[in-house]
This record gives sequence, C-alpha cells and structure tokens, in this order.
Amino acid sequence: MGLVTAVLTLVFLFQFHTINAAQEAALPLVLRVYYDQIGDIDRLVEYDVWEVNNLAEKYVLVGGDTAVLSQLQAAGWRVEIDQALTDELDAARRPDLFAGGYRTVDELYADLTAVAAAYPAITQLVDYGDSYCKQVGGCTTPGGQSVPGFDLQAIRVTNRATGGQKPVFFLMADLHAREITTPEIAMRMLDWLVDGYGADADVTWLVDYQEIWIVPTANPDGHRLVELGAESGGDPYYQRKNANATAGCTIAWPPTTQYSSQYGVDLNRNHSFKWGILGGSSTNPCAQTYRGTSSASEPEITALENLARSLIPDQRGPGENDAAPDDTQGIFITMHSYSQMILWPWGYANSPAPNKAGLQAIGDKMATYNGYRSCQPAVPECLYAASGTSDDWAYGELGIPAFTFELGNSFMPLYDTIDAEQWPDNGPALQYAAKIARRPYQLAFGPDTLNITTTLSANQTVTLTATIDDRDNGSRLIDTAVYTIDTPPWITNVITYTLSASDGSFDNAVEGVTAVTLPLSPGQHILYLQGQDADGRRGPVSAIFVDIPFTAAFYLPLIANE
Repeated sequence: MGLVTAVLTLVFLFQFHTINAAQEAALPLVLRVYYDQIGDIDRLVEYDVWEVNNLAEKYVLVGGDTAVLSQLQAAGWRVEIDQALTDELDAARRPDLFAGGYRTVDELYADLTAVAAAYPAITQLVDYGDSYCKQVGGCTTPGGQSVPGFDLQAIRVTNRATGGQKPVFFLMADLHAREITTPEIAMRMLDWLVDGYGADADVTWLVDYQEIWIVPTANPDGHRLVELGAESGGDPYYQRKNANATAGCTIAWPPTTQYSSQYGVDLNRNHSFKWGILGGSSTNPCAQTYRGTSSASEPEITALENLARSLIPDQRGPGENDAAPDDTQGIFITMHSYSQMILWPWGYANSPAPNKAGLQAIGDKMATYNGYRSCQPAVPECLYAASGTSDDWAYGELGIPAFTFELGNSFMPLYDTIDAEQWPDNGPALQYAAKIARRPYQLAFGPDTLNITTTLSANQTVTLTATIDDRDNGSRLIDTAVYTIDTPPWITNVITYTLSASDGSFDNAVEGVTAVTLPLSPGQHILYLQGQDADGRRGPVSAIFVDIPFTAAFYLPLIANE
C-alpha cells in the first residue's frame, strides 16, 4: 500500500509540475526588441509590435511569451524582457477588470441609450451597421463561448433646433479591442458635452453650431472577446483584431501565444485607402496586423467608412498630391493605446502629405495639452509604416485633418488612471480639436483666447477682459481681438466689436485685451471672443456666459410707455 501511495504521489507531483511549467511558459511577457535601423522594424510585422519606439536606445516593445522570445532570438534579434512592464501587464490579469470599472459592450450601449433618452434635444443614437458576428448570425470561439454580435452604434451630439450646415468633429475609439481605455475617454467626451450644454459657454456653442459624432467602440466583437477572457478566470484575452475567424488561423483556446498568434482581421489595416501596400500589414491570418482578404472586407470598416462619407463631403482632389483647401471643414480623431503619441498622415509612406503643414500644426498644438509626441508615423524618427489605417483613409479620401491618439502607457491600466491621468491629459486636446472643426487648417495657426472674465456694472454694461496668446501657434504678434454678442462671428452680417490692448498697443505675442459692452438687456447672453495675429490668422473662438439681472432701471421705461 505504501509503495502504491508513493508511486501515485510521484505521478501527481510530475503532473502538477508539468501543468505549472506549461502555464509558466504561456505567461505574457513584454519584450524589448532592439534594432539597428528603424526600417528593421518592418521585419517584425508577424509579431505583436506595440506602438512604442524608443529612439534613444533603439528598441520596440513586443508582446509575447517564452515561445515568442525564443523565436525572436533564433531569428537573430537582441531581446530582453522588460520586467517592469511585464509586471504591470500581469497586474491587469484580474477578474474584476469589467466589474465596477471598465465598461463591457453592453454597458457602453446601455449608457449611450440612457444619454440619448436624457438629452433628446441634443443627442441622437444611430445604428450605422452590424459587427461581423451579428452579420453572420453569431460566432463561437474555439473555447465554445458565444459572441452573438452587436449593432454598430454612434451618438450624434448637436442642437437640432439650430439649422444650417455644420462642421463635423468625428471621434472614434476601440478599433483595437484590447485598448479598453479608449472607450472610456470617448464616453467622458460625451459626458462633457451633455453635462456642459447650457452651463459652459464653449460647450454650448459647440453643440449649437457643430455636429459631434462619437463611436465608443468600433470593434464590439473584439471587445467582447476581451471580456470573455476576464470572465473566465482573470486572464483577459488581449484581442486586437475583430472576430472573423474565416481566414484560416487555427489557435488553441485560450491561446498560449495570444500576442503573436490571434485570429481575426486588424481593422486598422483594412481601410480602403492604400490597403495592402508597402509595409505595416501582414497576409498571415494569425498575425496581429493581418489586413484581411481585400480592401474594406470587414463589415465594421465598410460601415464606418459609409458613416463618415455620409457626414463629411470629399474636400480633396483625386490626385496623390492634391491638397485639401484651407477652408476645409471637419476633423477626425481615432483613439488607440498606447505610447503617448499624436500621429498624422501619411502612415503608409514617409513622403509628406499635401497638407502636411496644417496637419503638423494641428497635431503639435494638440500635443501642447497632453504632452504627447506629435509626428508622422512612417517617418523613421517617429514610428513605422502602416497601410490601411483610419487616419490615412479619412484624410486621403475626404481631405479632413485626421489623427491617431495613442493614449497613455498601458492597454489596461488600473481604472482610476482614466480620471487621474488620461482624461485630464486628453480631454483638453479633444476639446480644442472640436473648437477648430469649422476651419481646422486655418484656425490652428491663429492665437488662442484665454482667461475670459466679465464684470457687470450698474448700468447693465459688461467689462470684458481676456488674454490673446500666440505662443503655441508661432509666436506672431497679436494684431487685434473682437467679440460678438449672442451670435458667433462667422455668421453673415453679425456685428463685431473690438477689444483694446490692455497696455495700449498690440506689440507682443501675448496680449491682455479689454472692452466695455453696450448696455445689455436682462437675461443670459453669450459673448464670443476671437483673436488675430499680425499675419491675419484668426484663432479659435472662445465664449463666456453673462447674466444680466432684471432691475428697476429696465422696467421704468416700459411703465412710462404704457
């Protein structure tokens, strides 16, 4: 009996050791892969290259495991494990990822529905298509879990009572499913708009005179796969792609090499503009950058492109070097994570886009808010080439300035990071982008209007002060500043009033300005301010509310006339 017990114990210990060894081999690692020339990165297209490029030490980060580490070393790469980031990645492997913090697709959609119901005058929930799994009647993972699929939902924010042609600010998130901070930032932008309408003057004019479109998750099927990983034991599946498994990639479930081998199509390599050319995408259906079987083959991309086309007119000529006009309307931002970058076209080639000066000026300006690096990704000093991307498509086809925000420094940071860092960093940059959507290629070069204050006098006049600041826009001398009352300055035949330089003359790149209004009628008014530099470049409008009380001085003339 003792011998049998001993043998069984040895068998048990051997099995226990074998299971743990296999589990340990499959644990996620963050690898530093060093390169000599930036073009070397193109040879890593089959791997999960995270969008981080350390120019000083010449390495990129690659998600993998011990098998990936061995493959890279066998191919001649110098590879090190980044232990700090690996530990951080491991900390994200927890079952509470979507409990009381990050939102599931169902929760995102429930919140969109609730916002649309609470603010019917300024919001509209739009179903703009079906995800892959919904289109095919449902998907099943290799592990047997069901992904029924989802509607593709966007929310439109605008005051429908104010008519006229309105420029579009288009914000999308979560095209790469594991980048779960991005839907949260999109939802905070939505909250800023609906909560601020009627209370914040800048929010109010944005909603009255522009259209803001927000897509919180452009890849809901993939997001659901991430959720399934968390639900099945706290090890979220780091799904990047959508859930289309028809291309022939066969993997175990849960995958042991989830970073380098993954089914689905990389939706940010599937857009119809410059699809499949040059580097930055793969024909291997298991690669993280698999571009799909054809241009815009995935329903998520077809629907997204159709939505944007229906909202924003094509403002760029058909030629490769045709620039969009300076008065182009609209702006497009797609949010990804991570690496703290603002990227602008072209991504597919290192040649300059026809509107490079404008794209760079806008990107550089937004980077003053979040401290990110602004650059063209395909240029060696920035990142690497990628074709079939959202921002290249939006600019290439429609001519609007288009940008990729790479948020933060982790796919799945602790949820508190959203409000502690990511929204404070990126909210002001997104708000600035919305403010310039009327003429982005022009307004980004003009001075900002800041620090607006009002003081009400007894005779119903308002002393108005502000700062006109061009330091982030070229440091040109300020030339003038104007304000309008209750009607924005771009409306035809609106009366404009000038503000004076507080020190007596406009001769600096930063000027304090002041004005005293005519007596205003009782009630709430909105004052619009705009600065202009010595080169004639106007900056974005900023606004402030002023409330004029009802007083006896107002009523006496009315009584006398009765």
